Amino acid sequence: MSAPELRPEHRVATGIPGLDRMLGGGLVSGRPYLVTGGSGSGKTLLGLMFLLEGLRRGEQVLLVAVDEPPAEIMENVGAFGWDLSQVSTLDANPGTRAIKRNLAVQEIRTMTDLRSLRELSQETKRTSDAEDVSVQSIQLKLRQQMADRPFRRVLVDSITSVRRFTVKASVDPQAERTEIQSLLRFLSESGVTTLITANPSDPGVLTPEEVLTRGEILLSRKWIDDRSVRQVKIVRMRGCAHDPERRPFVITNQGIVVG
Repeated sequence: MSAPELRPEHRVATGIPGLDRMLGGGLVSGRPYLVTGGSGSGKTLLGLMFLLEGLRRGEQVLLVAVDEPPAEIMENVGAFGWDLSQVSTLDANPGTRAIKRNLAVQEIRTMTDLRSLRELSQETKRTSDAEDVSVQSIQLKLRQQMADRPFRRVLVDSITSVRRFTVKASVDPQAERTEIQSLLRFLSESGVTTLITANPSDPGVLTPEEVLTRGEILLSRKWIDDRSVRQVKIVRMRGCAHDPERRPFVITNQGIVVG
């Protein structure tokens, strides 16, 4: 007997129709997923399209920004004409300085409220210490904010940078694994569908997020005869059938388009 199909309400559209077809209708809701790829592969872009799709559906969405401050994210996607002002943001970047205009960096450990991307881009920057950014501190602030706001989608961009900023991770790998496991369990129990971006891990090294997330989407980019070729592959997806083949994609003025 074949496994029963998930009802439509149990699927979460990514905002990229071609990717949703590869996923058999979208992500299974309420689970954490990994999006891996090298620099410039499109990880953040995919994650933002995932959040924007949530906004279009009337959902509350949250960006945990580690790699870049919110104002730079707005600038980077400005060519697409997207309005990210309603995306709630926790800015965990500990050392980014404003470029071209003042920018507020809200510290995870001291922030008392969520701010929209628009509000953050209009304020002034505050300094913070890299050692204070950790998986544990992010989970603490998420727990505080999610107690009051029913977020349905979360993007963490990226777990690689969180690891780089967390000094104790290199001293006690088991503590890092335990913290990541706790974060992913918390997000799952909260019923939030989460995308976590990451750089590819070293060959032969299995990271905690690779083990503990429910699926992985791999974005790759290579040059063939002076032409950039991009591909997407569903590396794994627990609990649902999916297309395992590599599929080409392009980045247009509409964002990511999977062929």
